[in-house]
Amino acid sequence: MTPSGRICLDMHVHSHFSADASTDPRTIARGWGQSGILPIVCDHNSIKGAEATYRLIRERSPNVPVILAEEILTSEGEIVGLFLNEEIPPYLPAAETLDVIADQGALSLVPHPFCTYRSTAIRRETLLELGHRIDIVEGYNARNVTRQANVEALRFAEERGKPVSVGSDAHTPFELCSTYAILEPFDSPDGLIRSLRTAEFRYRKVHPSLHQISKRIRAEKRSAPRNRKVPAVRI
Repeated sequence: MTPSGRICLDMHVHSHFSADASTDPRTIARGWGQSGILPIVCDHNSIKGAEATYRLIRERSPNVPVILAEEILTSEGEIVGLFLNEEIPPYLPAAETLDVIADQGALSLVPHPFCTYRSTAIRRETLLELGHRIDIVEGYNARNVTRQANVEALRFAEERGKPVSVGSDAHTPFELCSTYAILEPFDSPDGLIRSLRTAEFRYRKVHPSLHQISKRIRAEKRSAPRNRKVPAVRI
């Protein structure tokens, strides 16, 4: 249950609008209704999942803050935009992507920055060069294969005075509502930054085999006829 007067927030969730995820926005919205943990849906190169999820959530709770987000693959690795107004195209240089995020009055978040398992993680040299421009560092990612990846992210954020976020990085229904921040209410990008600096975190690492499930989901979607929906993978 959500502590009185505070917000529980999972800042990294995927819907089936990501090529390697299977969760329907209705399932994500249902998880919020049952747990009180608000998801930030940041699909790969798409804001469609975020739009669909918040449309469902606000049918029940119109005052819930809408945070449209996207995990954008730049030419140097992934960056998340939060509070977006428009979808941002992939494959731009990282610096240009940060420019576009800032032009929208949005926040930038670097996901799983020191994960060595994922080829899409931002390049270390790019992070060191542009780290001063990043608003939030993901300090806890439940899908990081090693503990060290989170340790390095937390150290990087502390050295640069950046707030940290926590995310389940859920690609399947099984992973929802397990990892989240507890923070003071906010109604703007600046408010989120302030709230993160005093947030509490609840973190539960998932088994690395879930990465293989995501690869299977991606392969099934690629091979499925366009008019056939790939069923959710059972855990």
